[in-house]
Amino acid sequence: MKIRKRHFYIVLFLVVIIAAAIYFFRPVFKPIKPQEKDTIVWLVDKDGYLEYSLNRGDVLFNRQNYDETQDLTISKVIFQSAKGNVYGLLVLPKSASELLPGIVLLPGAGVSKESELKLAEKIAELGAAVLVIDQRGTGETGGNFPTLDEDYQNFVSGEEPVQHIMVYDALRAYDLMRNAPFTDSDRVIIAGESLGGRIAVIATAIDRNIKGALIISSAGFDFKGGPDKDKNAFLQSIDSDHYIGLITPRKLVMLHNTNDKIVPLSSAIISYQKAQEPKQFVLVNDTTCNHGYCDSMYNGLVESLDYLVDIRSKTLVSVPDKPKN
Repeated sequence: MKIRKRHFYIVLFLVVIIAAAIYFFRPVFKPIKPQEKDTIVWLVDKDGYLEYSLNRGDVLFNRQNYDETQDLTISKVIFQSAKGNVYGLLVLPKSASELLPGIVLLPGAGVSKESELKLAEKIAELGAAVLVIDQRGTGETGGNFPTLDEDYQNFVSGEEPVQHIMVYDALRAYDLMRNAPFTDSDRVIIAGESLGGRIAVIATAIDRNIKGALIISSAGFDFKGGPDKDKNAFLQSIDSDHYIGLITPRKLVMLHNTNDKIVPLSSAIISYQKAQEPKQFVLVNDTTCNHGYCDSMYNGLVESLDYLVDIRSKTLVSVPDKPKN
C-alpha cells in the first residue's frame, strides 16, 4: 500500500509529539527536594504592583499516570514553587495534528483540581493541553489560606502573603506548560474561575509572554484607596482591577452569568470596563447556575478559546445543507 508523502509527515509528526510528551512527563519517582532558599524574591512597588523576576529558571516536577478517557490522557503533576510543591492534573488529547495551545486553569477558592477536572476535560477535548492545579490551602497542595486581615499582617511583617504566592504558582504552572514539547509556546494562556480569575489577571499582567487570559465568574475589588498607605499597597497588589488594563495588547475574555450569586454582574462589568482592547465579554442568563462555570457557557467557551488561542475545534465545523434537487 502506498502512503502519500503528506500523510506520512502527519503520522511522523504525531509520533514525535506523543513520544516527546511521554518523555517530558515521564514518571519520576524521586521526591522533589525543597529549594536551598525557601523564599522567592518578590516586591510590591510604590504604585501597588506585585513584581517577580521574569527569569524564574527551570521548573522541577514529577509525574504519574492518573486516568484516561477514550480521547484523553490524565496525569498527576507535582511541581516546585515557592515554599512547597503544587499538585495538578494535566489533561492531554490522545492525538494531535499540530502543537497544542496550553491552558493553565486556576480553580476558585476551596475548589480542588478534581472538582475542576470536568471543565479541564471539556477544554482538552477542543484540542488543548490543560493543567489544572490545587491552589494554596486546597487539596494536595495544602497549606493555609488566611483571611484578608491575616494575609495583610504577613505583608506588613515582611513575610510573603499567600495570595502573592498563588500568583507565583500560576507563573510556574505557565512556565511548565510553555516549555512542554507538545505545546505551542506562543499560545499559552491562564484561565481562572472566581478567585482563580483574579490570580489569572495578575499573573498575565506580570509576565507579558503569557498569550492572554480567560476569566470566568470573577471580578476585582474596584478598590478606591484609603488613608493607610501600607494597606493600600497590599490591597492594590491583590486587586485584579489594578492590573487588568495592563494585559493589552494581548487578549482578554470574561465569561459571566447574569444570575451569579457570588460575584454580581455589576462588579464584572466594572472590571471589564477597566480592561483595554482587545477584549470580549460573554454573558449567559442561567437561573440554574449560581456561580462558576455553567454548562450554558459552553458555546461561549469554545468561541473564547478560538479567539484567544486559535483553537479549531470539531465543534466549529459546519456541515452544509443538502443541495436542493
